[in-house]
This record gives sequence, structure tokens and C-alpha cells, in this order.
Amino acid sequence: MAKETVYGIISDIHNGIEKVGPAIEILRKLGAEKLIINGDISNQKETLEESQYGIARVLNYIGMSELEAYVQPGGHESFLSFNPVLDYLTSIYQNIIDATKIRKVDQKDHSLVFLPGSDYLATGEYLIGNSEKTGKYIKTNNGLKEFNDIAEYFEELKKGNADGVIEYFNMKDLESLVNDPERTIVICHVPRKFYNLDNCVDMADFGEAKEDFIYDGKPIRKGSIFSKKIAKRLEKSGFPIELKKENRGNEDLKEIYERIGINKAISGHFHESAHRANDAKGNHVKQEEKVNELFWNASYLEGNLVGILIANDSFVSYLNINLKDYLR
Repeated sequence: MAKETVYGIISDIHNGIEKVGPAIEILRKLGAEKLIINGDISNQKETLEESQYGIARVLNYIGMSELEAYVQPGGHESFLSFNPVLDYLTSIYQNIIDATKIRKVDQKDHSLVFLPGSDYLATGEYLIGNSEKTGKYIKTNNGLKEFNDIAEYFEELKKGNADGVIEYFNMKDLESLVNDPERTIVICHVPRKFYNLDNCVDMADFGEAKEDFIYDGKPIRKGSIFSKKIAKRLEKSGFPIELKKENRGNEDLKEIYERIGINKAISGHFHESAHRANDAKGNHVKQEEKVNELFWNASYLEGNLVGILIANDSFVSYLNINLKDYLR
């Protein structure tokens, strides 16, 4: 067997940008040779400039680490806040790799395959699904219009015919990207669907709007999703909110993983499931145990949680890291 490769995993940074530097140093001390930054890098701010600054701060920490780092968006990054900043900083820092452009990385004895974006967009514009072909689209009054140059978007904007941008990633791309599933680790912000609330990486504890209502002057549509904390506050104030606990992973992703034979995937997204790990049947996988089947919700940095992934041929193991244990 080749020498094992040790990855530090960071995702769901949100408002925890000041934790990125300490997290990288702790991961490095624990043996991380490379970094995987798996989405929700910074929350959207009031202005585009503030949003870009948040992304730039995170990427500067990563660049200055000099560790090879693979970076992809989740459900919170807008195109204009993320894309130009990542483009610029990849030209400054050679160790930062844009996983929206380099979707597969072959290591000595295994491969990383990236599926950027999210199936649920919370102010973000990077979407995964299986209906559109992978590409960049302007949201126009007549539907999605594919584009290559951002100047086309600004032209449509001047005409009053644009309502943002979507960069779409078709999950069926995995069919061509994965040629050795046993030695492939898929990195996707969103997990596939499971059916075990006690063990699995896709358990969500949330609230859902039972009907339309107005909150803080803004229209809330039936079916809108809220974090448990916000949902409880809304429910207490008398708004029509139903509290739920469900496995909310992606059904289509489950189908394609099973069809292709993907049995190792790293996700984030569901904060309440961070640091859970299970096999394909939903059984818990123990830390530091070498396995050839691992679905792991590796990190929620805003909540101080990051992780170490060790890959060696077709086997992997993981270690959950709580930053509070190292920053006392």
C-alpha cells in the first residue's frame, strides 16, 4: 500500500471566520497534509463588498497555510461574492485549487471527486441537481439562459431581464468522473439520503412554515425552512411553524451513489448531524477505524467542529476534532 494521505476537513464556516486560522493550525499539528474546504465558507452580508471580504478572509487564511487546499461552495455562496474572489486568490496562492473547475484529483492510490453547491440554496447560487447540464446560467424572466462571460449577465441586468446567476452542477457528472468507485471519495456539501435518525449524517432538526406569512416585513412562503433555534422563536411568537426532525439527505444522490458504487463521501450542511459517521446501511462507523465504507458529516466550523480524514488505497478512517479541546 502507498503511504496514507491525511486531509483536514473544514466546512460550514458561516460567521466563524475568526476560527479558520486556529482550525488550520490544529489540523496541521494533527498531521493534515492537505485541506478540503467543503462549502458555506461565509454568510452573505448586507453588501456585495462585505460578502467578498468575508470570502477573501477565509481564502487568505487558507493560502497563507501553504497546504494544498481544495475549495468548493455550498448553499450560501453567491456567484459574484465567491467566483471573482476565488479566481483572484487562486492566482495569488498556488496552493488553493478551485474545485468548481478541477472536479477530480487523482492522488497516488485514491481519487477525490468534487460535486460543488447544494440542493437547497440559502442566499447561494451554486446548485446541484439532475435536470440541467452543468454550466453557468442567468435567471431571466423567460427561464435560465446559459452564459460564458459575466458581461452577458450585466447586459441582461441593464435590460431588467436578470434576477441573479446560477452555476449548476449535474450530479450525473459523477458517472464520467468516477472510474474506480472503491478508490474514490466524493466531496459534496450535501449528503445522500439515509433512513436512520439516530446515526446518520443527514438528520435535520428544523422548522417548516405551514402556510404563507409576513415576518419582519418580509413574505415567508409555505414550506420555507428555518433552523431549530429560529423556528422555536417563531413558533413561540405565534407564527405557523411546524417543528420537525427528519433525514433530509438527497434522494437522487442516494440513487446515483448506489448505482455507481460510491461508498465513501464527505459532507457537511446539516449542522445538527456534524461529526456523525455511518456506513451505507446507516450503521455508526467508529472513529479511527479503517473501513471501506464511510459517509461522514465532517465539520461545522461555526460550532467549533472540524475533522481529519485518513485515506489509504480503498480504505479510510476519520477523527472528529472539537476546537474547544485544543484552545483551552
